[in-house]
Amino acid sequence: MADIQTRDALKVLDIISSPRSDGESYTYSSVAQILGRTPPQNNARAVAQMCDLLDAAACLAGVPMFALIRVLEKPLRINPKAWRNYPPLKREAIIRRSLEHTFRSSDFRRIRQGLKDLGNKGNRTAWKYLEGLYEGDLLYRRLIGDYEEIGTVLNAISDIGADAPDRALSQRWTYERDPKVREAVLQRAQGRCEYCGQPGFLMGDGRRYLETHHIIALANEGADKPTNVIAVCANDHREAHFGQRRVAIELEMIAKVSCMSWAI
Repeated sequence: MADIQTRDALKVLDIISSPRSDGESYTYSSVAQILGRTPPQNNARAVAQMCDLLDAAACLAGVPMFALIRVLEKPLRINPKAWRNYPPLKREAIIRRSLEHTFRSSDFRRIRQGLKDLGNKGNRTAWKYLEGLYEGDLLYRRLIGDYEEIGTVLNAISDIGADAPDRALSQRWTYERDPKVREAVLQRAQGRCEYCGQPGFLMGDGRRYLETHHIIALANEGADKPTNVIAVCANDHREAHFGQRRVAIELEMIAKVSCMSWAI
């Protein structure tokens, strides 16, 4: 069933990413009618679930909720059940981020990729997965875009290091890293990129060059521990920060590090 919901969610995204020809707003019933589901009023709930899955994909992709504000309930209002588990001000912040965002084709591509990365999960399973991936307040921060992707700083998953690394104030907050974590991860890698498997280039002292990357960034409350850090070649490191596939790469890195067995 979940793969059918994913397939239909892609159809919904194709529909709602363009304005209606009659200038009216989309509703769950009108989208059901366009999908050919009759009677449309009896299929509104199924469309709402597809929209919920699209918004889970948007969250994973780091895009504001699109279906939330694009497909409305009658009488043309945002679904009152959406995010009602949050306090009113937090719910308003989630909605406001979407209303103030100008959605572009690049956002729709990222939502599509997010659906692919969710691996045919249904809407409820997808959100449970995201709650496990972004624990505590981190999920809410992701929903409102209140997090910083640090580009030039090494980014996140042991027993060495700290769950809450010390911060030092300069022109912005930076994060102190335990050098023992970096040493332990490089020792674990033995000169090979833990993401692509290729050996790092040889340095002047005969060692292989690798960089360490926090999979979940310290700024996003990732732990400064070897279980959240991966040794990577320079190319994969830059792609993890700036590439179009950075969300997928983050998930793949989490999976790779979680399968590693090693001792300090």
